[in-house]
Amino acid sequence: MSIAKLAVNTSGDKTFSLNATQKLQRLALRACCATLPPLGLQIAMYHFTNVRQRRPYSLAEFPEQSQSKSLVYRDGHIVTHSWGKGGKLIFLVHGWESNSSLMKGFITPLVQQGYKVVVFDMPSHGHSSKQATHLSDFSAALEFVISVYGQPFGIIAHSFGGTATVLLLRDKQHLLPKKLCLISPMQSLSSHLRVFNTITGLSEAMMNKLLIKLKTQYALEINSTDISGLMRDLRIPGLFVHDEHDQLIPIELGDYLASIWTGARYLRTRELGHRKILKDPHVIKQVTEYMLER
Repeated sequence: MSIAKLAVNTSGDKTFSLNATQKLQRLALRACCATLPPLGLQIAMYHFTNVRQRRPYSLAEFPEQSQSKSLVYRDGHIVTHSWGKGGKLIFLVHGWESNSSLMKGFITPLVQQGYKVVVFDMPSHGHSSKQATHLSDFSAALEFVISVYGQPFGIIAHSFGGTATVLLLRDKQHLLPKKLCLISPMQSLSSHLRVFNTITGLSEAMMNKLLIKLKTQYALEINSTDISGLMRDLRIPGLFVHDEHDQLIPIELGDYLASIWTGARYLRTRELGHRKILKDPHVIKQVTEYMLER
């Protein structure tokens, strides 16, 4: 698929505002791609698989009595935090350039209902070690954390993490939870490429080369990462949550994905955007009640 088909107008989205340093980096990358394409492609690949912001946080932000672990993963480590001693495990999965602290609003309500809750920082995010990561690696990291803690009763996943979760469940159906909540998931790799292209401003030719490199190096391609077809086959009593004013993942996509997830409930919110939705008391209450339903 040509990157030209992925182009969208995101000029009004504050999510993509660049500071002076980032603007200079953008100009330097474009100049490098124009004069030294192989080097430019290598640099573009690095930026695509490495986050701009790790978003550090303090453990003081979390509820008390957390149990934290540093798990060896590939050439580094993944940091996990857990609460509760219940037999039913719920995993909270964050998105790109996010971290486990953004999912903290769900922890106390779920623990109070007797669940054990596990959150973790994806590779190169939060307190986990810095290393190249991508959509398939998010799926692999979730599978790894599940292998350490045990079979999930429920998974609550946001944005990029939601897409990675669906892709994992496609390939590892034995990991299917009893309950699955997807909050503002992106449809496929195309969404990530759109954001990246908005930030870097690379030419169509260079973006197409990046697509080829992603396919050959990581087996990543748009069609294989599109969850819209997979949503039809999900046999889980699900909850889908999306906000009308999400500037990163359009509400039209949320409406579509919710409509094809057979039997899923759709919670459509307003004026919460892409990240505030994770802190909203009503959303947290609805997600918690969904997890409690039989």
